[in-house]
Amino acid sequence: MTRRRTDDDGSATIHAATIVFLMTMLGVVSLQVAALARVQHTVTAAADLAALAAAEAAAAGGDGCSTAREVARRNHATMTACRLDEAAATLEVSGTTAEMWGRTWTITRTARAAPSDYRPPVREWWRART
Repeated sequence: MTRRRTDDDGSATIHAATIVFLMTMLGVVSLQVAALARVQHTVTAAADLAALAAAEAAAAGGDGCSTAREVARRNHATMTACRLDEAAATLEVSGTTAEMWGRTWTITRTARAAPSDYRPPVREWWRART
């Protein structure tokens, strides 16, 4: 008895190899998305912590921006902008991912913090018109 060859011989191997390749690519992309999400969370937390530290330092009479810069650095981020309005701090913090697919991604977050008893100054807008 001889076995008859058909045109479908070996097609299961091609399908299996394709499925393995697609599953591998899905895994790689999932890991990259998870790494990007981790950097986003890290930068967001660093911005929040740095803003709180800046507001606390400014309320105590210290240099809020240098304190915020140090807190951001310790949380693996870079402070790119700092503005203090009395004891209220507004910061911009950024972080960069490792190289993914030949490119790095920069994540930037803004955070604002002030002491709980902070009241923004009232601007007398009617006096500016006269």
